[in-house]
Amino acid sequence: MKTNWVVPCLAAAFLVCLAFFFDVELSPGVASEGTDWAMYVMHARNIVSGAPYSQTGYVFQAESTTEVGGYSYPSGYSLMIAPLYAAEGLNIRLFKLLNAGFLVISLWPAYLFARKTLSPVCSLVLIVSLGFSWLFLANFNAIGSDAPYELVSLLVLLLLLRIYEQRLNETDPWTWGLWAGLSIAAAYLIRPIGLTFLLSVGGVELWYKRRITAFLVAAATAFVPLMLLNNFLFHSDGGYVQQFTFSVPTIAHHALEYGGFFSYVFANPVSKFYRYILWAVTLIPVTFGIVKRVRAGLSVTELYVLTLLAVDSVYWSTNARYLLPIMPIYLVYMFEGFQAIAERFPRRLVLPLKATAAAALLFAPAVNAFVVRPDPKDTLVTAPRYEELCAAVRRQTAPNALIIFWNPRVFALSTSRFASGWPAEGKPEEMIHYLHRVHPNYIVADKDRPDDRQFLIPVLAGESQMKTIYENDRFRLVQVAEDLSGRGPE
Repeated sequence: MKTNWVVPCLAAAFLVCLAFFFDVELSPGVASEGTDWAMYVMHARNIVSGAPYSQTGYVFQAESTTEVGGYSYPSGYSLMIAPLYAAEGLNIRLFKLLNAGFLVISLWPAYLFARKTLSPVCSLVLIVSLGFSWLFLANFNAIGSDAPYELVSLLVLLLLLRIYEQRLNETDPWTWGLWAGLSIAAAYLIRPIGLTFLLSVGGVELWYKRRITAFLVAAATAFVPLMLLNNFLFHSDGGYVQQFTFSVPTIAHHALEYGGFFSYVFANPVSKFYRYILWAVTLIPVTFGIVKRVRAGLSVTELYVLTLLAVDSVYWSTNARYLLPIMPIYLVYMFEGFQAIAERFPRRLVLPLKATAAAALLFAPAVNAFVVRPDPKDTLVTAPRYEELCAAVRRQTAPNALIIFWNPRVFALSTSRFASGWPAEGKPEEMIHYLHRVHPNYIVADKDRPDDRQFLIPVLAGESQMKTIYENDRFRLVQVAEDLSGRGPE
């Protein structure tokens, strides 16, 4: 009986080692290309201070191409980090530790999900391959909602599977429906894509029962009030409407791109050829695994995967990190399909075949563990020239000033001023027209960015109504005269 605990203990030990690895490798800065984190932190700041949730300082502009995104973000993650912000303020390392912790802990429900159909050893190999996969290593050093959603979504999936496996949806539909709805709401509050769980439950109930069941009504009864309360008090899902596209060619292109993103489980810095070859080869066992599952009966797992991929495909932009919640499921499909194929081989070849497959799967994670590291360079938030700029802005501008900057979300967080992006394309006249429409009080030019040098700086040089009031080696802060801004200098 003691041997039954060996592999689970090894899995737990792996999680401890992975947590230590992530802790050691955290970098001090935040990648300037991703700015979602700044919105979450500003929302947390508003929660702590009692200010309106959506009043972040970031002013959305439809023409802006330097910043694309909604004016508010879901409340779940912001509520999680609000106590940390109240205690420590803008503590980058603390927020990153929380993010890394969510990712590490999420591997335990991934292990439990795999154990439903796979052996302990296969389940251990699965979480090791995930923990040092490119997707995990590219996201543990970040701040955002992907990691907590990864954990909560897997817990929700395990709960729903337990309900259906034990037929609790039939024996006690109201109790377990309410628990299901509350758990789905927890996922939804972190990322609205969590709504796909409720759609999946509805699909299962209607597929097998051909009617609206008490379990589905109970789940909706628990979920809908929390969804409405969230939209009333915090984040409005309406802010995402303009970010969805319903063009058939675009949707088809996105769907194909997401299919290719599953290759990231084999991504490594040594060989792209290895990554794509292994991905192409493993499509066979993945297909076997999916077919085997569907033949056994459609479950909430398959509907969740399908619904999530469908929603992601109509979103305006594709990103491999959106696959994080279903990557463990994809790997389980692959393992199940491989086992079905291995059963067709002579018994003496099965063990060598499995050992070879495990080695092939673990090659990329092993390389990543030794080679892949976060970019150690400080970015914006910890860069001295940027901090000097922000200090000048706080010192020389009024609290209600509107400032144009290529990274307005981070800038709004750093300065507590209003900030917007700008259209980094087109002729100078278009940029001038944009400035006349937006009426900024100040403009910041980043001399290190090609777009600023090509589009923004020439416009500033040609406008006599603009006066430089601060400048360092990288940034230039320009005050806009009253006849251009329509407000007067702040």
